Amino acid sequence: RKLLNPRDDDTNSKGGIPMYRGNFGRYNFDGRGPNGTPQSLRVGQVSSVISLPRAGDQAIHADTPHLFELYDCLPCHYANLFILGDDGTNISAPDQLGMLDEDGNFRGDNPVGGTAFVHGSHKLTVTARLTGGHEGEAPNYHSLSTAESNRQRAKDEMHMRIIRPSLVMGDALIFDTRVLHFGLANQSETKCRPMLYVNLTHSWFNDPKNWDDEQSIFEKKI
Repeated sequence: RKLLNPRDDDTNSKGGIPMYRGNFGRYNFDGRGPNGTPQSLRVGQVSSVISLPRAGDQAIHADTPHLFELYDCLPCHYANLFILGDDGTNISAPDQLGMLDEDGNFRGDNPVGGTAFVHGSHKLTVTARLTGGHEGEAPNYHSLSTAESNRQRAKDEMHMRIIRPSLVMGDALIFDTRVLHFGLANQSETKCRPMLYVNLTHSWFNDPKNWDDEQSIFEKKI
């Protein structure tokens, strides 16, 4: 709840009064007034995602946009909690792989893959700088134009910012859905990678694209 409800308790520069005391509109919503308690969250239904054997890396993406583009980063309004359902520790010998992929990247110490994140990409300025994109050879900044050099540096910085958490079955991970991320390749020939997840949002936020509460995938019973 603290992730979605950060609070500034510093009173030294505010006349001895914490800022949350000014949130007077809370009387109108929950009746408790500006007492600084965490505001209500919406906990979504438990769902699952499965990565099939030999599935490749997922395209890099963010699950939700920023609410406003005037500020570099407002507090989190939409988080995702997932739990790894299988870490591939019991796969057969032909599926055993090293800790690095074919490009020399740490694969999360998990032969069935996991999820990779771009550190700091919850900030607009960071993602704007990183997503210029440039298809090119190994960097040679002195031989590139200024624009090309900037794109190459952005690509290199993106690569350096990618982290691949080392998780085992049952581990839980929570992240801000504005963060750039992607599912890692499942290098196993035989094992799927199941993952349970649940969405956490402020009570006033609705995700109509990924979650349409008005339309069921199941046949209605009369």
